[in-house]
Amino acid sequence: MKKNYTLIVAAMSVALGISAQQLPNAGFEEGWVDCVPWTSADNTKAQGTQPKGWFVSNTVGTGSMGQTSIAENTSGCESGSAVKLINKQTGVMSLKQNVPAYLTLGTPWSTAASTASAISASDGGVFGGIEFDYQPDALTFKYKRSRSTEKPNELASVNAYLWKGEYTQSDVPGNIVFAFTKPTPTTCTMVNRDRNILGMETAQGGTVSKSENAQCLATLEGKIDNEVEEWTDYKAEFKYKSSDKPEKLNIIIASNDYFADPSTIGKDNTLTVDSVQLVYYSRLSALKFKGVAVDGFNENKYEYNIDAWMPESADDIAYTVKGQSATASVALDKANRTATVTVVNVDSDIDGKNTHTYTLKFYGEAGVLPASTSYSGSITINGMTVEYSDGPFVHIYNGKGQENAAEFHFYDFSLDGKTVIGSIIIDNVDVAKDNSGNTYLRGAKNGIKFRINKNFVNVDATVNAVVSADKKMDAELTLLIDPVPAARASANATEYSVKFSGEYDTTVGIDQIEQDSVDACRSIHYKRHKGECCRNGSWPVHTPSRQ
Repeated sequence: MKKNYTLIVAAMSVALGISAQQLPNAGFEEGWVDCVPWTSADNTKAQGTQPKGWFVSNTVGTGSMGQTSIAENTSGCESGSAVKLINKQTGVMSLKQNVPAYLTLGTPWSTAASTASAISASDGGVFGGIEFDYQPDALTFKYKRSRSTEKPNELASVNAYLWKGEYTQSDVPGNIVFAFTKPTPTTCTMVNRDRNILGMETAQGGTVSKSENAQCLATLEGKIDNEVEEWTDYKAEFKYKSSDKPEKLNIIIASNDYFADPSTIGKDNTLTVDSVQLVYYSRLSALKFKGVAVDGFNENKYEYNIDAWMPESADDIAYTVKGQSATASVALDKANRTATVTVVNVDSDIDGKNTHTYTLKFYGEAGVLPASTSYSGSITINGMTVEYSDGPFVHIYNGKGQENAAEFHFYDFSLDGKTVIGSIIIDNVDVAKDNSGNTYLRGAKNGIKFRINKNFVNVDATVNAVVSADKKMDAELTLLIDPVPAARASANATEYSVKFSGEYDTTVGIDQIEQDSVDACRSIHYKRHKGECCRNGSWPVHTPSRQ
């Protein structure tokens, strides 16, 4: 039993309900059958054998000349069967001719007219293929390669194409004749000849026509120029010209340069092939967060640490799928601060899986702050610098030592640096750290009540701040101040952008407060305002005296 990708694909197809088409008898383990080479003269004579579901370029020649079998059943890669393709020579003396060896899903054919002294009008190739309506991304197989002394530099080749509709060529000669018994080959109307589909010129044959919907949708072309004695992996990718759904597929694997001049064919050059598979990529070729490429992205790397906040919307994550028919979706897990991009295709990728998931981790470590830290610095409001009498004061409180949680206190807030409105306290602030030791804080609180000129106002506040590893803070507050308490965010609301930049303040003397936030507020107030208590977390209306 073959221990390879064939069985992996089959098992996953059953388990996952995969319905995409793979290739028939991809490992050549389903037996070999008689090969009856096609000719325009309706040949019925068998010549050698071929793997079930595939066709090889054996020839029947004419009379007692030109018969050859170019394929052998040989031991596979960890299996009992593989196809060995061997360029063979037929004929005698001046009638010798090298026959190209190839394996295909279509129908091989050849033509020539011979006399007693020469062979002329040689031609051949493949027409047709298999019904197929999926969009594979690549073709892989295992191979060995050897070359004889006659043409030691000959290339082996791989060609494949997907198309829809029909291509028809009239008057194509399709058999080999001996001029003394039959002067010219029998012609036929050939449907879906390889060169017609690929838009190439033909040496023989009449007018080419095609159906209205006929189109070559994708092509694959590869060369093998090395000699290897051990099983070696080969992969070539399809190049798509259209996203239209295909109808047919053909593959041609040859121990020669298939479309090259017949004179380049080297006798006894071989190509041994096993485990021919179609690949359906289920990976990403690009990944961005907020329009910026994710640092270190690689399609085979599936976890990334992002030095940013967990996004609120999946729209912040952009990607490009690699697979022609792959689809992807984004899921946000805010509890674990991760986003995942899951890519799925209809059948297996090169690793045997049809699904790959990329995980973005935002600030991967929980942030734990000291019980209390204070910062002094400068402040701007709506882009204008505001001078405070003794500088602004920011305090981060985490008296219980909780992970991912803190309170942000912006004390003695004033719009002009003189008239104190009160203290902005945002509890339940989200805290996290990045890989460089920076601490990030984000939070919001609505309905903070202040009194300005004896009138109560409502304030909705959000904060985004970062404390660097060297204890410097940059914070941005957005304040929506509404003079109508019963209808916050009314048409009369005014938005203020408050930016703070400062450093760790060692002079305040409250860094080890272990009480709750209300007591912390009172302690700070006592030290800075000579004992007058704050009211419900806000400062008194009057401007308190300072030490």
